[in-house]
Amino acid sequence: MNTPPFRAALPPAGGPAPARGGRAGFTLVELLTVIAIVGLLAGILVPTTAAVRISAKRAKTRVQFSQWALAMDQFRQEYGYYPAVDGGSGRVNPDLFAGALTGQTLDGRAVAPSSQLSGNSRLLRFYCIGESEMNATRSELTDAFGNTEIAVIYDKNGDGMIGPADGEVLAVRGQGGMAAFAPDLKDLNLSTGVRAGVIFYSAGNGMEAGDLVLSWK
Repeated sequence: MNTPPFRAALPPAGGPAPARGGRAGFTLVELLTVIAIVGLLAGILVPTTAAVRISAKRAKTRVQFSQWALAMDQFRQEYGYYPAVDGGSGRVNPDLFAGALTGQTLDGRAVAPSSQLSGNSRLLRFYCIGESEMNATRSELTDAFGNTEIAVIYDKNGDGMIGPADGEVLAVRGQGGMAAFAPDLKDLNLSTGVRAGVIFYSAGNGMEAGDLVLSWK
């Protein structure tokens, strides 16, 4: 018995042609649509991420200033007065700050000279300066934004208030060295006094006055 030769089945007349395989890729319109969606998402997410980072740095700076103020208070409880960590300038001097509150130089490698101790004759440690509070060379104190200009006003006359006799409101610059900003009267009015022993503030993100980080608010 002879087997008939094999023949591939043909589609019926007028039927669909056999499939030639899947599509090779995106069309230009689809590609442009995907790029537009990615760009839109990036436009939404990037500013939000930046705002979250700034908010986190503000919170960290407030905590840092609160800890500094607590250390200053501990110094006062021990010696009866606040240490002159500004050297009379109204801005935190890193060497005086380290000497008064740690008894050591800023880099922590030696005992601070007597001129930097602000009377901390017993070399008591009221604070431990963290690496994140200094610049890369460990020669400057910084806030969480990297700012080195940090203003301080402390109760010099012992009346329990910060007023005109204790200093003046200074402007501070951010890390980028843009315009300097100072707290306005609604945030800091020395004529009416501030019920605090010591306050700190810095420029924060440094773009506008609203970026100021205030330890008392």
